[in-house]
Amino acid sequence: MTDILTPAVSDYLLAHCTPADQVLLDLAAETRTTFGGAAGMQISHDEGELLTMLVRLTGARQAVEVGVFTGYSAICIARGLPKDGRLLACDVSQEWTGVARRYWERAEVAERIDLRIAPALDTLRALPFDPALDFALLMRTRKTIRFTIRS
Repeated sequence: MTDILTPAVSDYLLAHCTPADQVLLDLAAETRTTFGGAAGMQISHDEGELLTMLVRLTGARQAVEVGVFTGYSAICIARGLPKDGRLLACDVSQEWTGVARRYWERAEVAERIDLRIAPALDTLRALPFDPALDFALLMRTRKTIRFTIRS
């Protein structure tokens, strides 16, 4: 996989964004230690900051994430939501999301996250038309997710 950013641009971004708090630092460390090579599925800190900013800038109130892993990106999305906002988090792994739940509690965002352990396609197809989703993060999966966006 080719890096999108040059090392110089990446270094600049990391030097000028808000540093990760202790919750995110601990989560990243536990993910690396516990899951080894799979830890590469976790987003980077600058990507997390971008997610939080995008959620805030769009005024999103209802969000969905497909592919939670250990919950780093879910924390970032939930932090961008208003207090009454909701994140529907879809994953199939109890092991990975078990780590996520602990860190959602530590980050004080657990009350905004509805975790569904099931194939994402089944969860998404079962959603009602209202309320509409304002923000979606679809992480790369082994299977292609195909669904129709209702307008």
